[in-house]
Amino acid sequence: MERELAFKALVGSANYNLSTAESDKDYKVFVLPTFNDLYHGKLYKESKFNESFDEDYHDIRKLSSLFWKSNVNFVEVLFSTNITINESDLIKESLENIFAMKDEIAAMNLPYLYQACKGMYFSKAKYIEKGNKGTHYLIEKYGYDTKSAMHAFRIMDFIERFAENGFTDFKGAMQYDDKGRNSMLVIKNGEYTKDEYFTLVEEKMTTFEQLENVYNCQPVREDIKYALENIIYQLVFKKICNERC
Repeated sequence: MERELAFKALVGSANYNLSTAESDKDYKVFVLPTFNDLYHGKLYKESKFNESFDEDYHDIRKLSSLFWKSNVNFVEVLFSTNITINESDLIKESLENIFAMKDEIAAMNLPYLYQACKGMYFSKAKYIEKGNKGTHYLIEKYGYDTKSAMHAFRIMDFIERFAENGFTDFKGAMQYDDKGRNSMLVIKNGEYTKDEYFTLVEEKMTTFEQLENVYNCQPVREDIKYALENIIYQLVFKKICNERC
């Protein structure tokens, strides 16, 4: 059965103002569950790819958990530069209520956010010297995987920028102006030697590590999590009742 769209958001490099001509467009797509999904306890998940864009599909019931775990790749949907929302009155009002809470959601679990970003940094950093199946050509060209290098550095930079604005402007910490874009693309374009890049990272890592305690000391907002869960519960309840009644 075709699942109904809740919302679709542009994510990734195009959302950070870091895309280039060869970049694909990546989207996170959240859909509403069917009655069969509820009955069988199924959480729909699927990925679709073509030459110009990738779409990552998720059941909207996962949204509160994904936001609570504070993976920036999911939190960023709230601050996307390109969002498509289901326009039906039944769904739109609930989604608008969620998006109205976006600043509180982005900062509701800052200790988790730091740890999630730390994990993402090491996930990207492990490819810098060895590359992956899509970046071996960068190793041959520059001596290291400059694409993974930029993304690893960006994660540390995000943590610093978010702390600098007092955890009030997730979008400003995530997205780059033209000056910031140029400084990040210098890494991706291989304008640093490998040794120069690692010197840059070493300096950045000092600040990154110092910020761990700052993030860990921030209050955890379970009230925001519960409010979000309630909105999603009511949305799914109304949607299923509307279908079955």
